[in-house]
Amino acid sequence: MPRDLTDALAAGPGCPATGPFTGPLSGVKVLDLSRVLAGPYCCMVLADLGADVVKVERPGVGDDTRHWGPPFHGDDAAYFFSVNRDRRSLCLDLTTSAGLAVVCRLAEEADVVVENFLPRHFTAFGLDRLRDKGTAVWVSVRGAGGDGPDGDKPGYDVMAQARSGLMSVTGTTEPTRSGIAIADVVTGLYAAVGAVAGLVSRRPLQIEVGLLETAVATLVNQASNALIGGVVPGPIGNTHPNLAPYGPLRCADTPLVIGAGNDGQFADLCTALGIVPLAGWATNAGRLADRAAMTLALETALAARTAREWVSVLAEHGVPCAAVQDLGQLPTDPQLVATGQLQTLPHPAGAVTLVGSPYRLDGIRPRVRTAPPTLGQHTDEVLTSLGLSADQIAGLTA
Repeated sequence: MPRDLTDALAAGPGCPATGPFTGPLSGVKVLDLSRVLAGPYCCMVLADLGADVVKVERPGVGDDTRHWGPPFHGDDAAYFFSVNRDRRSLCLDLTTSAGLAVVCRLAEEADVVVENFLPRHFTAFGLDRLRDKGTAVWVSVRGAGGDGPDGDKPGYDVMAQARSGLMSVTGTTEPTRSGIAIADVVTGLYAAVGAVAGLVSRRPLQIEVGLLETAVATLVNQASNALIGGVVPGPIGNTHPNLAPYGPLRCADTPLVIGAGNDGQFADLCTALGIVPLAGWATNAGRLADRAAMTLALETALAARTAREWVSVLAEHGVPCAAVQDLGQLPTDPQLVATGQLQTLPHPAGAVTLVGSPYRLDGIRPRVRTAPPTLGQHTDEVLTSLGLSADQIAGLTA
């Protein structure tokens, strides 16, 4: 690596925040060395809370999900837009000494570093040494935990869903993948919680989250049913293993999802529907034992009105329910419109609508600050802030 580049990085002022941002993590610098979903999702949560995120991507290629389309918006797939808002994109080739030197400098400035390299690549890049001597909180996302025999193997969400048993309880007739990458999403959330824990501890904590272990953690009551009760279910579709009624019931037009979480709510449901429940239905155990007959009685009453009509009736009786919507109906959902969770932002390819944060902080929902960046959009900005000259930047990005 040229000596002048080394000197410039050592003497440069460091990568400043683009804020000031608002939120509890305002002033926190996050270096995002991850790609695909779980790692970027973690960084998105931190950005929603006010952190300043710089994302490092491969020159000419970028994050894998930029190519996971159609659909596309400009040069990038819609998939990429789902988890890469509110960050700057910097293109660096980590297989070069100069690229690694810049990453090292950014890591020195960062409060949190998030990465999802294969362990052997992490070590080959020398990032293990950087992590061990640094002061940042390091968050590592893996296919499986490093304390097991498969910790060094690659893994995607669908493998975690399969091996964890999650697929075995999803669907109706055969093991089915969830409609979203649930293992990735929850791993990202665990990773974000770990990052915040590291910031609170005020020490260079090393955090690792495995997709497999996270998928097992999502099984909650199903895992307990198997481990404690010896009940190993197959695909259960929309039937809840421990609660009834809890799921879609047929109305005059479309199904309506109804949940009676306790005996009082079931009694209120019966009142709203004008039916007299059997004595055995007074308890959840009784309803589970006689689920078929109970469901028939409920659906017979529900057949008198449409799902939307029943939503209004059941709301008056305090019974939790929801009509089944498709994603095309979300922009006009009155709750989402009122809360402003769907936000439209400018982008070089044209305005784009994104799903914003579910948080409310002191009664205010965080606004999405910027749409996801184009590949390398902030390379010059970030490298200049590190103290590199135009010639040095040109040599580094050629």
